[in-house]
Amino acid sequence: MQASRIVSAIALSLTLTFTGVSSMPAMAAAGAKVCQGDQCANEMRRLIKLARSGSGDAAAFVAMAYASGDGLELDHKEAARFIKLGVRHRNPMATYLMSDWYRNGFVLEQDTAQADKLLAQAVQSDYPPAMYQQALLYLQTDDETRVTEAVSLLEKAAENKLMNAMFLLARLKQTGTATEQDLAGAGALYKALTLARHPQARDYLQQVIDEMATDQQQTELITDFRSVDDIEVIQVRGQKMEANVMLDGLVRRLNASGKYDRRSIGSRISGVSCENSGSACASVKPDKGASSLGEVLSGSK
Repeated sequence: MQASRIVSAIALSLTLTFTGVSSMPAMAAAGAKVCQGDQCANEMRRLIKLARSGSGDAAAFVAMAYASGDGLELDHKEAARFIKLGVRHRNPMATYLMSDWYRNGFVLEQDTAQADKLLAQAVQSDYPPAMYQQALLYLQTDDETRVTEAVSLLEKAAENKLMNAMFLLARLKQTGTATEQDLAGAGALYKALTLARHPQARDYLQQVIDEMATDQQQTELITDFRSVDDIEVIQVRGQKMEANVMLDGLVRRLNASGKYDRRSIGSRISGVSCENSGSACASVKPDKGASSLGEVLSGSK
């Protein structure tokens, strides 16, 4: 089936482009560590305590750090222990990550059946990265029902601003693959991705503009798409500094929830998070999904 082959080619290329877990050892070897120094070490110790106190988010984060050697000394045994702890806490991020490790034989011995089971659980939890991964698997089949379901999963993940899902959905809409061609919809996704600094979105947005150029009824929309050329997004904070600040924000957020504090409940001010504390802190929520420590901190999910 020609359409299926096209879908498979697109899905495969995106799998190679965006899969983060399999590349973690390479990242560490290439010196791409983002969590270093005494501040990072202190935050990691706090995250380990939070994980042991019941935080699935913290357990998944610690597992990634041990698995990649970024933030903690490389230790796959500890990575396996903490990822299992996160799954026991029914954390969607940990469940998705454990599925991916089983599928790739990374940290854990390869087990496709377990990978499929855990991925399905993460999808049921409406976890966007799991939806994206399941969609990729469905798109590489010849089952039209699965392909249709894949588009639905991508739409849900894209609504949650998962960049990979937004990009793949835009490609499908642009080419009319597995769904009706929708240049306006593809352009809107590419525009959002361009503003989010996606490395390929601007070129594809230009392709959409060129394809729409002959339609006089789309003049206003084309002008809107072209407006991104006048916008420059500048990131001024260094990656390692940002990593330390974000880690502090993560720990503050988990502590502020009050759920993982073994001290007296009365010792914590209710409802005050890092974001609302008035302090100069940043916050990152790993439940948005990523496959490595660098991805969680950088937002390149």
